[in-house]
Amino acid sequence: MKANRTLILMAAGGLLATMLMTNSVRAQTINPGIIDPNRAYSGKTYSDWAAAWWKYYMSLPATNNPFNIYLNHAGSLSTGQSGPVWFIGGNYANGGTHSFTNSVPGGVALFLSLTDIEWDHAGCPTNNLSEAEMRGSAKSNQDQAYGMTCTIDGVAVTALTNALTTPYRVQSVAFSYTCPAVHNILHDLDGYSCYQNASGTSYFVDLAVEDGVFLMVAPLSAGQHVIHVTGAYTFGFTENWTQYLTVKPVALTVDANTQPGNLVLSWPQTPDNYILQVSPSLISPNWQPAKLMVTTNNGILQATAPIGTTNQLFRLLLN
Repeated sequence: MKANRTLILMAAGGLLATMLMTNSVRAQTINPGIIDPNRAYSGKTYSDWAAAWWKYYMSLPATNNPFNIYLNHAGSLSTGQSGPVWFIGGNYANGGTHSFTNSVPGGVALFLSLTDIEWDHAGCPTNNLSEAEMRGSAKSNQDQAYGMTCTIDGVAVTALTNALTTPYRVQSVAFSYTCPAVHNILHDLDGYSCYQNASGTSYFVDLAVEDGVFLMVAPLSAGQHVIHVTGAYTFGFTENWTQYLTVKPVALTVDANTQPGNLVLSWPQTPDNYILQVSPSLISPNWQPAKLMVTTNNGILQATAPIGTTNQLFRLLLN
């Protein structure tokens, strides 16, 4: 593009535009705002995301991990997170009562672990249990979960309390994972002395499974939100945690390569309403509705603008 066709990506307070909900972000009927556990989200099932939750958790050191309290502090929720889904939880290994304050981008879903049991081949020495044996052990322990609750901005998620009947009980796909050479979860929290080396070589665990209760929270509106979770097991573990979240307005993405001769403008779908505006300059009175057709595809809103011969600056305004 020529220099006079400048693009600016902005989000601010302003007017609104109608946005349509699609199957990809439609929440389960019994719990508006929670993705149906029988549906895929962003190309993965709940079982896939459960495995991904654990892989994310184990990929980070215990000293800078959003789900581990280290020296009275947990890592930022943004640590190592990107894409359309972010993982969320409490003080995973030790439970207890804790609160966390974090920010998340607009347009991301939150995959939340309430209670879950993971079983794998890690150990000193490593164990050689079959996948079926590990799934049996994970199930028998997860069956002992109770007291599971979740409220989002004071609204309770229903059908959670019974570990045997909740529709949000998930058995993960079989998976593998890696963890850091030092200060990994296996060494620092699980006490496996053999998982520590000075060479910087990460550790690989070749087989793991999870059984637990998870929620895929659909993208939240921009602003302040509070998620509160409780859970326990009959063998003594309890948790009571609160996440105070600031959700930022969505960002506008501009792609000039997808359709030659056009600008493809896109942004994630959220409960908020936005209007797409265009201006030849940054002077505020010149901003006008772009009057482009907005379509929805897999949770992404999209508009196409022909490349002109003058400046075209675009922004989203949040109502």
